[in-house]
Amino acid sequence: MERVTFSTPTLYADHHVLKVRQALLALDGVKDVIASSMYRDVTVDYDPTKITAEAIQQAIEAAGYPIGVEPDFSDLVLAHDDASPWYTYIRRVTQTIQADLEMSGDFRKY
Repeated sequence: MERVTFSTPTLYADHHVLKVRQALLALDGVKDVIASSMYRDVTVDYDPTKITAEAIQQAIEAAGYPIGVEPDFSDLVLAHDDASPWYTYIRRVTQTIQADLEMSGDFRKY
């Protein structure tokens, strides 16, 4: 049994994780897949007598997640200050009511 990890920068949501796991677990020789949208990587335990790391990489890329390629967001429209309330800074101060404190946390009476 061997383990390989691939960097997949475009793997950033749970449905991406599911898609990669489904694609890899369908391959003969793949024993376990740990795909992380938080770390944006895929770790695969596999049997090297049945499948190669290159074949696993090709399956990840065929599923739509290129290895080591950062997503291109150059065509996104950047926000601009249009003087709307959205861009107005308002200082907000809150105060907790003592009765609320007494009904929660360490003050709670059981």
